Amino acid sequence: MAFFGNEGSGGTILDVGCGFGYHACRFAQSKRFDKVFALDVDWKMLEVTRNAAEGQGVGPDEGLLLLRADVQDLPFLDESVDFVWWGMGLHKIQDRGLAIASVSRVLRPGGRLLATSIPSRMPGGTAEDIEQKAKNAGLSEVEINLPRETQLVLSAVK
Repeated sequence: MAFFGNEGSGGTILDVGCGFGYHACRFAQSKRFDKVFALDVDWKMLEVTRNAAEGQGVGPDEGLLLLRADVQDLPFLDESVDFVWWGMGLHKIQDRGLAIASVSRVLRPGGRLLATSIPSRMPGGTAEDIEQKAKNAGLSEVEINLPRETQLVLSAVK
């Protein structure tokens, strides 16, 4: 949460590849964001997220909205999103450069991206490659960390 700003800072956050909805629900419950979009390409994962949110009493009134979308072609206006959280998904994308460019396109200037992935599942996707793709997409303050062999963390600012 600290990466995305102070409590009550507002703005819109995307939980890309929301999976089970854990982070989307936490973001909505935190009241740090005006809107939380939980998005996934898989209808089944969105159903799981919806069930989790309902079980926790979180929904549109708390700013949580579900959306079926592909990160490689995000359905948002240019520079309309403040934050993007993309947990354990970068290795699932066919065109990582296109996906990172799509995220960069929707981030407003000063917007922040935090993404995690599994390096061993990204053929040809070295830390240096991911860093270069982020820079090519117009992101700055790009940092790649490998806290353990099984995890890559990308952080960047637009």
